[in-house]
Amino acid sequence: MIATLGGGTLLATGPATAGDNDGAISAEWLSNTLSRGLKFSQVDNNTIPGAIERRDKAEAEWKAATARYKAAYANAAKQTGAARTAAIAEARKLYPDPKAKPEYNLVWSGKQNVADINADVISKLIQNLTINPQGLLEMLGPQFLPGLDGWQVIDVRKQDISGKRNPDYAKVVNFVQLPLPWGVENEPHHMQYEWEDGDPVIAGALFVSTTHVLDVSDIPNVKLKNQIPLTSVGYSIPDAYDAVGDGRFIGTFMGGPVANFGGSPGALAVFKPDPNTGLALENVVPAGNLLAAAVPGGTNANGVPEACSAAEARPLGTCANPHGIQVRADLETVVTSDYAEPREIVLDPVKTVSKYAFRPTVRTFDLSNPGAPVLTSVSHMPKGWREPAQRAHENYGIMENAKTWPKTAAFPQTLESKGAFAGSMCGGGIFFTPDITKLKGNASDKWVQVWDDGLSNILTKDGAGKFLDQPGDCAGGAWHQVSRNNKWLFRSVQGRNPGSDNYFDQGATKELYDLDIQDLIKSAQDGKVRCDLTNGIDTDGDGSKDLTAIQAVHKLAQGQKVADCPTLIDTLKVTDNTTGGPHWAALDNHSYTPDGSPTRLTFSNYFVSRTGVDGDHRFYLVNIDKDGKLSYDEDFRDEKTGGLGVNFNRRNWPGSPDAGFYKPHSMLWVTPPGISPKNVGPLPVLPDEPAATPAAGLAIGGQASAVRTLARKPRASVRVKVTGAPLTKVKVVVRNAGKRSLAASKARTIAAGKKVKVTLNRAVRSGWARKSKVTVTVTGKTPEGRSVTVRRSVRL
Repeated sequence: MIATLGGGTLLATGPATAGDNDGAISAEWLSNTLSRGLKFSQVDNNTIPGAIERRDKAEAEWKAATARYKAAYANAAKQTGAARTAAIAEARKLYPDPKAKPEYNLVWSGKQNVADINADVISKLIQNLTINPQGLLEMLGPQFLPGLDGWQVIDVRKQDISGKRNPDYAKVVNFVQLPLPWGVENEPHHMQYEWEDGDPVIAGALFVSTTHVLDVSDIPNVKLKNQIPLTSVGYSIPDAYDAVGDGRFIGTFMGGPVANFGGSPGALAVFKPDPNTGLALENVVPAGNLLAAAVPGGTNANGVPEACSAAEARPLGTCANPHGIQVRADLETVVTSDYAEPREIVLDPVKTVSKYAFRPTVRTFDLSNPGAPVLTSVSHMPKGWREPAQRAHENYGIMENAKTWPKTAAFPQTLESKGAFAGSMCGGGIFFTPDITKLKGNASDKWVQVWDDGLSNILTKDGAGKFLDQPGDCAGGAWHQVSRNNKWLFRSVQGRNPGSDNYFDQGATKELYDLDIQDLIKSAQDGKVRCDLTNGIDTDGDGSKDLTAIQAVHKLAQGQKVADCPTLIDTLKVTDNTTGGPHWAALDNHSYTPDGSPTRLTFSNYFVSRTGVDGDHRFYLVNIDKDGKLSYDEDFRDEKTGGLGVNFNRRNWPGSPDAGFYKPHSMLWVTPPGISPKNVGPLPVLPDEPAATPAAGLAIGGQASAVRTLARKPRASVRVKVTGAPLTKVKVVVRNAGKRSLAASKARTIAAGKKVKVTLNRAVRSGWARKSKVTVTVTGKTPEGRSVTVRRSVRL
């Protein structure tokens, strides 16, 4: 039966399918919402037909293929010579393509509703007067009605072992909705940064301040294990989580206690493993103290001073609103970054009155007792070189930070580092500290600015950012992570539409980019770096600044290399005509190359609509080549529209007709159990049989003239040429018949193909009798340690 209102179909009240319901609101949607919402402690899986069978088949094929390759690899490693070359070739034929690995993206998303229609959208509707009223009625259910938040599971296995296309690639193969009371108005935010085999999933909800715990051991099926509400933790606005490595997770709660919801200070919460609920709350540690920055002598726990000013710490004298979190368990250190007092930024259309709602600080905690982190430092991030006309466009809103990784048996090619990065969402600054274990008290002077989102905007490869008037200013930089080998840094920038700030504002480019950070990481191994985009740079190590900060920026903006500063590898422009853009991303941590380089990432266009910054709710997969170049995967297309990426603005989801539009905020790469074992590196690849090294050779010239000169003078020179391979410890000695050394040169290294002048210093004045015979000997060492010698006789 169909109910109508005012001549238009409003509600289909009888049985309906996605194909025969023309009503604005589906009765099946209403039935699903009520039945799922009232299950309270469990979720329904709506896995599409055939998905489990295809997973099981892919899993069996992957395990068999990896076993065959490992056996062939072991056989090749034992061979030598031609047999080894042939065995390597055979083994490589068996190397399983990582794109055939059973793998999914778990996407944490919220149901869009009328409260998400921000001021920008309302303004466009009023000014343009182009929206069809029938279109608005059509979208009443899917876009404007509230619903249950939850997860979409997307199949990201591109092909079978044989290379045949996976028919489920880019499909949403499961759709899971949360039950009441915590299933509505979560404003889904972040989960842990990476999921490892055997881990639960831990997910935070901004508005209901609840932490959800999932079991994904039967992925694409999902099981709800626990829901930890605001009242249990005592603090509000959970943001992000990172794994400690012993089963624990630590989460940031950006907002204050229950009585000060969304205020300051926030806290860290420690969650411990629990056999029944996956994770359970273990401890809560305030991130700072009230008034620590507002009164003379005020401090935080452990006597740590608050490194922001009283103005920056408004309204309660603290900047402690932790957002991003990164754990280096091997260094017993946690790094968190302070973003903003959250209740100040979710009041759209009312905008934040003061820039000081956004925070400029980063904190570290000692983790020697993993269940009880202890605050050890607070650092004010550098101001940078920028002098913006809009003073709110300084380095405020330190949303995220990114750790470097330890060198382990699984990843032996990782560059050694104890450093960490942090990034400003508004000012655009990317900051670095060489050693997080050295941060104590007010550690502001231990951080330097080494890059800026504005530089990436200017260098966008299509040239679109070349003429931006405020490059990087409040560009919305957010997610950033370091590759497992510590060689590349990835970053998302959600951008800013033209006219957002003023009539002349050209906006900021919406993009992803990556940086080569190898020189910076290597330089930091002695505890300091030269790159400093606040105070200027000593380029030659003589102790004086050769470049001011703005001079260095000018060079970097032209793509030039400056000291040990990062260099831009690539940019990937993102098209999104809403107020938002690419906010969050995740590297595929299950398909690293043998040297620890990532090969794929996914990202979504959505921030938090009620801040006035929304997004078009699109979800993309990006390929990363061996040089770090970024490109969209053109095969990753929406199953409903054929458009690039997965569009979350759709009416129907698996098992859920008319469930409507969803806002995808964060994602995790998840594999079935045993496919990506924890602490096990990528499949190894045998190198080619090394080509035969050319035989090293030595030649000497001018020895006769040099000997005659040495009979009269203290010095003379000869010409020495090295061929085939470089030689070290190259030395020339002149001896008489009695093997007494008459003259010698200093030892040196000479490259292959080079001819150099070598100076001989006379050792004795006697022994140079006329018509006597002397021997001139040249020696050197090959890279393998073999000696090369040439002798020449000369008669005086």
